[in-house]
Amino acid sequence: MFQKKSVSYLRTSVFICVIVATLFLSCSRPASFSLEIPGAPDEAVSMFVSGGMDCFSFTDGHNQALEEFLSTNKDAAVQITIAVKKQKQTAQSGIGFLYKDDFSSFGLKSDRASRPQISADFSQFAKLTFSVIFCVNKDAPLPAGFYVKSPASYKVISAKIVRAQVGFDFRQKEPVFAFTPNGGTIEKPYFKTDFTGVPMTLNATQTAQSLLPQMEVHFRKTDPEHDSAPVKLTVGGERITIRPSGDSVVIPCASLKSPFAQAMVDENEVKVAALLVRASDPKLLAFKEGTRYVTKPVRTDPGLIMAWSRDTWRGNEYELFEWERFPGVLFFDTLDYKVQDDFFRRLAYFVEKAGYRGKLLDDESLADKHGYNAHDYSAESLADFFEAARRTRFPLNQKELLLYEILVVNGVLVQNADGSIGAGKGAVISISQESSRALRYQFVAHEGWHGLFFIDGDFRNTVASIYYTMDKTTLEYLRRYFQVTPSLNYDVDDDYLMKNEFMAYMLQKPVSEVGPYFVAMASRSHSQLKAKALADYIISTEAAGFTSAATLLEEYVRDRWNLAAGRVWLVSR
Repeated sequence: MFQKKSVSYLRTSVFICVIVATLFLSCSRPASFSLEIPGAPDEAVSMFVSGGMDCFSFTDGHNQALEEFLSTNKDAAVQITIAVKKQKQTAQSGIGFLYKDDFSSFGLKSDRASRPQISADFSQFAKLTFSVIFCVNKDAPLPAGFYVKSPASYKVISAKIVRAQVGFDFRQKEPVFAFTPNGGTIEKPYFKTDFTGVPMTLNATQTAQSLLPQMEVHFRKTDPEHDSAPVKLTVGGERITIRPSGDSVVIPCASLKSPFAQAMVDENEVKVAALLVRASDPKLLAFKEGTRYVTKPVRTDPGLIMAWSRDTWRGNEYELFEWERFPGVLFFDTLDYKVQDDFFRRLAYFVEKAGYRGKLLDDESLADKHGYNAHDYSAESLADFFEAARRTRFPLNQKELLLYEILVVNGVLVQNADGSIGAGKGAVISISQESSRALRYQFVAHEGWHGLFFIDGDFRNTVASIYYTMDKTTLEYLRRYFQVTPSLNYDVDDDYLMKNEFMAYMLQKPVSEVGPYFVAMASRSHSQLKAKALADYIISTEAAGFTSAATLLEEYVRDRWNLAAGRVWLVSR
């Protein structure tokens, strides 16, 4: 009796185990895709069903490759592409990570109810394909797979490991929705995103060892009405206006007050194809050996430089930028006028100051002199200065030697095979933190126009045509003004310099302010004492000649670059 009962019990137990094993094995099968990751083996992701979820597990080779990817790139994310079949009813769905401890021989053993996930109603993508990017928390265990739970009929097309990014991207036929490790919800309107969890996957501070990420806004071609209209974003309560010109604009998070916050495109959304936050280029942490002097510039729009906080400078005495739209045009923002003078005062006298041009003044001669409160130099002028110093073995100061290194590193200067120094491509512009906010805006506009004059031949030709057709008396006053104004002292016999400065003075302010500005200049004591007849002519005509020239120049820069008098930037805040 006892023996029969034991045999019967044993048979039942074996039968149950066989059924359970058979059910599990029948549900566990290779998915129809491999996990795409550099250096990973071409092995299929395994799939099984557990708790009403489709579960996808990575192989040991995948896990090792993911670990190496994160170690190399300092960030990582999983991109999952899903095709949804015809779906008439609401299909609330969830996508989330699985971890090594989740798996057991009989499916999943962990409760995922409280975990972050990406939620979406799959019915909004019926008969469509879309992708989600779920960023990996850099300070938590790495995922060993993922799950999809949905009542909809769908198929996972692919999965791959990519660099971390947060936001949305509609540039391709397949829309992409990218989330921080906090997860989130895909819902209309699509032109909003949550950057609050970005520090979980990307750097949250700017130091000598780490960089804040950057925000990218990509544009699509639209009808003329929307093409010319500005795009407006709100990021952490800060309003940002972008005048689209080109395919994209980069906004470094270091320039924003609260970059890790809610963000939304709230005007001219149809123009925006993507809004993404990604890691900055690690090459931006290039310093002169043993110092906090940066040598590689942050690429950005000039409109972000004026209010850029010193708290996010990479260096101590200056920050270095490059005009995103015009590569090679470098902007220095210096701690104060003293630092700026150390970089550029000798250059100012060598390049522009009447009576000193072409001369390398020693430190004693410069001691009681001031250059300018803002500077601009072409690649050619910079090459002349440094070649003259090399040829005569003139002792430059430490900031000038640093400037030379920066210019060579960024291609503004080139060192020839025979050791001589030649012009590369680009220009240099400088402003200082010591200037007031209002002056910084004016200086960036004024010096920015010089930068464009240096690098663009068609612009120079247009300036020349307007310069030579101006009212002669108005032009003669301008030449005299440049001579008698103590802070300028320009060499008026330099035709190139005169056209360049004429252009910048016409475009440094909005057209409506050009006439009143020159009437005020003509009324000042030095104009009345040293150029009274010419100054009185400007006053009597209300500077109409200057206003006319500014109007013509603004028409050109607006049509060519979507810029305007008083504005060389596309981004405002």
